[in-house]
This record gives sequence, structure tokens and C-alpha cells, in this order.
Amino acid sequence: MFFRGIATTTILLLACAGMAFAADAPLQSFHADYQVLRNGKEIGHATLDLRPAANGDWDFASQTHGTAGMASLLGLDVVEKSTFRWDAGKPRGLHYNYAQKAAIKSRDTTIDFDWATKTASTNDNGKAASVALDAPAMDRHLVTLALMADLKSGATDLDYRVVEKDKVSDQHYVPSSHETLALAGVNIDAIKIERDRGGDSKRSTTSWFAPQRGFLPVQIEQVEKNGETITMRLTTGQH
Repeated sequence: MFFRGIATTTILLLACAGMAFAADAPLQSFHADYQVLRNGKEIGHATLDLRPAANGDWDFASQTHGTAGMASLLGLDVVEKSTFRWDAGKPRGLHYNYAQKAAIKSRDTTIDFDWATKTASTNDNGKAASVALDAPAMDRHLVTLALMADLKSGATDLDYRVVEKDKVSDQHYVPSSHETLALAGVNIDAIKIERDRGGDSKRSTTSWFAPQRGFLPVQIEQVEKNGETITMRLTTGQH
């Protein structure tokens, strides 16, 4: 009975510790569903999920599934997952995995962050590399959370160090305007954010974050060099 009491107390303490980690985080758990469009035509759906994990870690996952057009014919399925910890209000990467499966092309990318040795081990479709980490950094997937956290805190410098295939790159984002979007059957006020790619880049990334929804991204639009536009639009989302 004595040992059972100790075990129960230990479990309660661990549970409380997990709650403390979650309470200290700048963002809380959420799930959101999106419609995916290519050049204005629906091709699939996507989800975003943020959840606390063990030992103070967090998991951020997204999944995109093709349901129409070529995306459906090719059986397109993309799963992207990041494990990280919050560090001074920003996500610090621990592990990243990207898996794209399709009939004609598949891709697998992983990144393992080792902060003890300040290196990141990357593997892109079998091509391995080691990247030096001289400052806190994240994978590209975590930039969405970094923007959410910074916008929530009122930060104006939206600059992030992102580990890619064989290097660390600097990504800079700029708030451009406030807009009202008609999404999920309602009008949603959102902050429009543009990625500053510099020079005369023909690619663009624009995101809309809703303050009244915990700064959840309610629309994301990517324009490629060939003019093709991929858009994610919120259908349902909750914290």
C-alpha cells in the first residue's frame, strides 16, 4: 500500500509537470482542417495539429491528401512532422520528418538536431549532410508556429534561422496589411504576412493569421516560378 501510494504520487507529479510545460508554452494545442486548391480548383484537404508530447517536447504535424484531379490520380499523400521544444518563446527543432508519397514521385527528408554538439544531421532522399548550428534554429515546418508565437507576443522582427538540406538559411517575413477573409462560413479578420525572398524572386509565400483564433493560419498561398498557385484555406479550426 505504501509503494502504491508513492507510485500514485509520482504519476500525479509527472502529470502536473506536463501541465506546467503546456501552460508555459506561448501557444496551446490546436487542430485545424483546410481545403487545398491548385490554381483555384480544389485538389485535396489538409490538417494541422499541435500537441504537447513527453518530457516538455511538442509535436507539430501536418497531412495533405489528394482528393481530386491529378493529386487524386497520383495518390498524393504528404505527412510532415516536427518534434521541438519552446526556447525563449520560439520553437527549437529536435527532429523533423517529411514523407511524400505519390505514384510517380516519392520523397523522404529527415533532420535530427543535436544541440549538445551543435550539429544537425540531414538526409534528403538518401543524401546525407551535417550542418553546423551556431544559434537556435528550426526546420521549415516550424516557421508557421514561430510566426504565430511572435505575432501573439507583438514581435515585429520576424526573422528565423532554418535548417535545409545542407545549410542554415535566414528567412524574413513582413506584415503587409489587415484583411477580412470569408472562410469557414464566416468573416475572419487576419494579419497578412509576406515572406521577403529578396531580389526578383518569382516565388512568393503569403499567409494570413487570425488574432481572434489564437493567430491560427487561416489561409496560406504559395506561388511558384511557373505561376502555379497552391492555396490552403481554413474549413474548421479550434484550440
